Amino acid sequence: MTRSKSLVTLPGIGSWRLSLLIGVLILAPVGSISAQTMIGEMRRQATRAELEKAAKATESAALEQRDEKTRSKYLADAAAIRMRLTNGDFIPGDRIRLLVEGDTALSDTFTVRGDRMLPLPNLPPISLQGVLDSELGPFLTKELLRYIKEVTLEATPLVRISLLGFPQSNFFTVPVDQSITDVIASAGGWGPPSQVAYDKAVVRRAGETFMDAKATAEAIRQGKTVGDMALRDGDELYVPDRASASFNWQNALGVVSALTGLYFLFRFGRRGGRP
Repeated sequence: MTRSKSLVTLPGIGSWRLSLLIGVLILAPVGSISAQTMIGEMRRQATRAELEKAAKATESAALEQRDEKTRSKYLADAAAIRMRLTNGDFIPGDRIRLLVEGDTALSDTFTVRGDRMLPLPNLPPISLQGVLDSELGPFLTKELLRYIKEVTLEATPLVRISLLGFPQSNFFTVPVDQSITDVIASAGGWGPPSQVAYDKAVVRRAGETFMDAKATAEAIRQGKTVGDMALRDGDELYVPDRASASFNWQNALGVVSALTGLYFLFRFGRRGGRP
């Protein structure tokens, strides 16, 4: 995710390190307790080389800090990157869409198991431990070549997110390389007045703001992908005022529908189906 950060001079950090931290690091909010935090909150398509450079830069920056709290924060961020490099990007429940040329059985959507194994039809499950999002295609190609003579495939991680406060608020399962603007279009766009919704939209995770309105608007303006924003299953793109109104209307319609059903059931049921 591209988090909005002010460009300031931090004590003890060289300009090149600061640029690298801002350009590469996508730091998790303090207090985040989601399972995904354990593998690092960063751009989904970050390469191993990028992450290793980011970890080293963060560790170096930590050593130059005089403030203990700041030093501890940088060390924690570096540890999160190292953990991501070790564990990989895939956790239980993640879904991956495979398109394998000439193999209809393997061209489907598959779910990562609790042991981080990817089950595939007619083949032994494949471990995704330590595999980064950016490495998925080449990694699966290499694994399948152990059982299939020739392999040409596309592997796309999928994310299920919800859009609330839009004309067609709903859950959407989208590929990580899809632009957030395309996802919004799938939900009917912004609706009138569009500028108000655009300025207020935030991203929430587990009920807490993950990207504030400023950072969300910037990501949308730049046409960032779902992966660039580091979105995960269960995240919400949320327009506060509209989401509340939409929720209330949906509840009201649901209550009216339920009461109408009970009315007819009571009326016709007592009369043996006769009006």
